[in-house]
Amino acid sequence: MYGIVKTHKECGHVSLEEVPKPVIADVHDVLVEVHSAAICGSDLHAYEYIPSYQSFMKVPVVLGHECSGIVVGVGKDVTEFKIGDRVMGESNIYCGKCKNCREGNTHICEHNLMRGLTTDGVMREYVVFGEKNLHHVPSNLSFSEGAAAQAATVSVHGVLRRFNISVGSTVIVTGVGIIGLVAAQLARLCGAGNVTVVGTDADMATRMPIAESLGFHTLNCQKQSIGEYLQDSIGDKADYVIECSGAGSAIDAIPTYIRKGGEALLLGLPGREVSFKFADIIRSEINIRTAYTSTWKDYEETLHLLGSGAMSIAPMIKEYSLNKVEEAFEAGVSKTVLKPVFKFK
Repeated sequence: MYGIVKTHKECGHVSLEEVPKPVIADVHDVLVEVHSAAICGSDLHAYEYIPSYQSFMKVPVVLGHECSGIVVGVGKDVTEFKIGDRVMGESNIYCGKCKNCREGNTHICEHNLMRGLTTDGVMREYVVFGEKNLHHVPSNLSFSEGAAAQAATVSVHGVLRRFNISVGSTVIVTGVGIIGLVAAQLARLCGAGNVTVVGTDADMATRMPIAESLGFHTLNCQKQSIGEYLQDSIGDKADYVIECSGAGSAIDAIPTYIRKGGEALLLGLPGREVSFKFADIIRSEINIRTAYTSTWKDYEETLHLLGSGAMSIAPMIKEYSLNKVEEAFEAGVSKTVLKPVFKFK
């Protein structure tokens, strides 16, 4: 069978390669025939082989941790899934035995493996999941939406588990990827009165129009600072900031436009070390929260929200065939496409 493999420890070097077909090895294993696999920001970092990924990612490695497909085989003790079910899988492989796992915080397992980085991922024709790591995809969602839903679970975990947005509040969302646009939709669902999505020049051609089509105010922070924008539009500072870009400049700027006593959620994972104005944060008693990946409950709630139409990721997706692997990665890096998704079937 074929898989999309990062073959060398350099920028680029991602190609369609022949890889071994996995087999059911445990009574709770489920074999999934992959129909769609999405490119995540971490896959782009792996593609570029940025410094913060060089120390821990395995190379060569089958990339990807976002996929959906059809169940084609089950272990003898599997009870929740049957052959023919439409499913999507979780990104993390957790031990289930450490203190965090036992307390339900499987997303921060002490022995966590990340598919597509520290172990082979899901950008291949078949993949095996443990039954506990699979979820049913609603019938009204496409396989591409089912795959890309994994990224949306990160926003659900951050905004609904780690944050507490007040009704009528002002929210700034920095970063116009799928995590940022889902976070903005969740802030609105939480009752925020004013939600603005902030991007850069690189986002203006493709990403900002999608944000606007979803009904959000938008700002190019390379044309006007967020602080100036807020003063011009509402005459005040932001109550909440959801940082989804991972850009050092975006993180560093937070104290300049958030009100004293405000709250900031860091969802974007920086590719490089960043600075933080801790003196300003302490003097203003700004609350900083972080969030990382997602739990079983986050996946279930994400799929419910998407299936019910309460939020949408369909406008963010562009599908690619397997003969356009490099084109899809380059489109993601250049931000000309918001969410590239490979079609395996």
